[in-house]
Amino acid sequence: MPRRQLVLTALAVALLVLGPGSGTAASAAGDAKAPAQLPAQYRPWLDEVKLLISKQELQTFLALEKDYQRDGFIHRFWEARNPYPGSARNAFKEQWEVRLAKARQEYGNIAEDRARMLLLHGEPGSVLKTDCGALLWPVEVWFYPVGDRMPRGFYLIFWQPSAGGTYRLWRLSDGAGVLLSSFRSALVEAFNQEVNWLIYELQHRCPVDGVAVERALRYAISEEQSAFFNFLEAPPPPRDREWLSTFHAVSTDLPAAAPSLAARLELSYPRRERERTVVAALLRVPKSGAQPAGGPGGSGSYDFLVEGEVLHGTELVESFRYSFGLPASTISGAEIPLVFERLLWPGEYTLIVRLEDLHSHAGHREEQPLEVPAIAEAKAASAAAPSAAALARASPAIKLIPPEGDLQSGAVRLDAEVAGDPEAIRKVTFFLDGKEMLTKARPPFGVELNLGKLPRSREVRAVAYDAAGREVASDTLLLNAPKQRFAVRLLEPQAGVAYRGRVTARAEVRLPDGASLERLELFANDDRVATLYQPPFVQTVPLPAAAGPTVVRAVGYLADGSSTEDLVVVNAPEASERLDVRLVELYASVLDGSNRPVRDLARGDFKVLEDGKEQTLLRFEQVTDLPVHLLLVIDTSASMAHSLPQVQKAALAFVERLITPRDRAALLTFSDTPVLRSQLTSDHAALALALAGLHAERGTAFFDSLVYGLSYMKGIHGQAALLLFTDGDDHLSHLGFDEALAFARRSGVAIYAVGAQVSRLDLQARGRLSKLASETGGRSIFIDSAAELEAVYAAIEQELRARYLLAYQSQNTARDGAFRSVDVRVAGAGREVKTIRGYYP
Repeated sequence: MPRRQLVLTALAVALLVLGPGSGTAASAAGDAKAPAQLPAQYRPWLDEVKLLISKQELQTFLALEKDYQRDGFIHRFWEARNPYPGSARNAFKEQWEVRLAKARQEYGNIAEDRARMLLLHGEPGSVLKTDCGALLWPVEVWFYPVGDRMPRGFYLIFWQPSAGGTYRLWRLSDGAGVLLSSFRSALVEAFNQEVNWLIYELQHRCPVDGVAVERALRYAISEEQSAFFNFLEAPPPPRDREWLSTFHAVSTDLPAAAPSLAARLELSYPRRERERTVVAALLRVPKSGAQPAGGPGGSGSYDFLVEGEVLHGTELVESFRYSFGLPASTISGAEIPLVFERLLWPGEYTLIVRLEDLHSHAGHREEQPLEVPAIAEAKAASAAAPSAAALARASPAIKLIPPEGDLQSGAVRLDAEVAGDPEAIRKVTFFLDGKEMLTKARPPFGVELNLGKLPRSREVRAVAYDAAGREVASDTLLLNAPKQRFAVRLLEPQAGVAYRGRVTARAEVRLPDGASLERLELFANDDRVATLYQPPFVQTVPLPAAAGPTVVRAVGYLADGSSTEDLVVVNAPEASERLDVRLVELYASVLDGSNRPVRDLARGDFKVLEDGKEQTLLRFEQVTDLPVHLLLVIDTSASMAHSLPQVQKAALAFVERLITPRDRAALLTFSDTPVLRSQLTSDHAALALALAGLHAERGTAFFDSLVYGLSYMKGIHGQAALLLFTDGDDHLSHLGFDEALAFARRSGVAIYAVGAQVSRLDLQARGRLSKLASETGGRSIFIDSAAELEAVYAAIEQELRARYLLAYQSQNTARDGAFRSVDVRVAGAGREVKTIRGYYP
């Protein structure tokens, strides 16, 4: 295409696309100014990240009081955007610094519109400059080809309103007249800044091929491109969207008027956790100086808040926070012991600890140097520390190497690496879901496993034995682990073991994708004894003085309020098998004869049968306010080309209505392969950006993609739904419909299937979509035009917000893993219950 033709085609595109909704939306932090008390060395950094930093991040940064806290914030700010977390090189930060240097070199600043676009999107593929034969002010047209953030090529137009002035990003709200050069300005009022008139002038005053212009206009006015430009100036979101919730910039200073609380801090180094050393801290608080709940002499609990910071030189390495609530009945001596642990690399640090009695508000602050030894130095002081080589030979270890890929099925090879003394390991045995599969007596240690056709969660364990047949090392690998499972597991204490005085609780936490732990609470029976806000999740728990069984419980909470827990019974009269009680939870919708949700039903209106036997409801509630986890699955194969723009528009409107800060949604598209375009998030802008760049192409692998999407949602506790939009075709899947249906039954995810332009004669496609929906508690809807989608999505939204939670403990104690049918009945004529048809225990 000739240079001038490309310029004018781009101009025509931008004239129509950059509408009023796509203004120069500076970041939420952009207009905020650093307060006068902010040290001068941090002001340039704030200017440089003005387009990146969110309002919440800015507020947190400006509230920090010490330079080392600000330095720690800056480090975490960049690490949250690091595409390879934990790596020494931060590619995102390096790219941003390169763009800053380029903007300053080209434009002399980083504030002009061209500089801002360069920072956000990088260098354009081409830059063309013109004044179009004196018709316009000097204009620059930038073209960006397809990129990671922008799945479609796009144009930007910058104009210079006066000779030597700064360039501005043009948008339709500016009006066409501002682009006209000064000698044409008299025409502005006459033509009312009419865009179509300017396009006409461009066609006649500049040699532009009419076919090329028509093609550009069609591209520009599409719904897809219009929605896409709404997010032109959205900054790239951090990889870790919830990093702020785990950044604890605590104040370790005591208020001037706070009474003093005499306490002593003692440190020890009991063991190694991989390459780091465990620093065990013991705060001894005199009981006489503390005040329990209810005042002096009360029988309540002693409650303390411990906050601290670890510095390496002047750099903030970490901050931590603990709260303790110790029942007075468990404190028998003259001192109240508060114990916590941190994991640090060997080296020299400064430890700052602040203690506050939450009842008397008395406090204690201590700052001391901290020399963390390597583990060899942390061993018994009475003996010479063994060499690193001797230590390695004395500690055989084995590690399973995860295979590549998200989902594993069929034949899979797993290898295990061993370390330590080679003579200490004589054989390795591999187990699959607890069943012995293979034993190898010499390296290389590996096994071929048949995982079956469907990607189910499978546990692989490798156990190393010595010459006497004793287990010396082991490792466990969970394949196809649920990505959205929020779980807490108590590794210590152990059931059936006797403990006196106190016990060490050690918890393992598994988080859903993109989620951060708000806190972990530890209980002894009904008494909350400690709250942990960050790992390591290790804490000493005092046991009641009275003999008898004690329930040690760990409860984890996410920022959205959802929780999960694990418990262990210690000091039981005799060793007993752990009782694992799991409720079967059913989310049910009740529709009347007009397919409208029926609300305000009572527990007595429902009857639940499992395999024909009536069950007792242990929990019943309406779930209008419980969080919804939604996966949007959109068919983007070539057959969807006509419907896709309206699908995108309606899906965006649906997300904006349904998803509140407590809910989360994700986007999966598929043609010949599935593509996860957005993880579960409540960020409307991120979801809209993911929806904006879609285009239809290639063939269809519907069943494979459905299984992939359900696997991604596996493990969610609470309401989970999959909203599917497809024409029902499938030509490329490796899995069949029956296999996809079996996987859907196991998922616990309600499928709402919207069939687009599926012929009434295509009974197979309609039957498959209907079966998927009915077996999982969703609904199937068939439409002839994408224009019907807004009403369809409104009905689905209404249904999701009017469901009932029915929970019962199954009377079937068999562990055969067989499918159990579920039948939910409701009182009243003409009512239909939608819920799962059954489940696999």
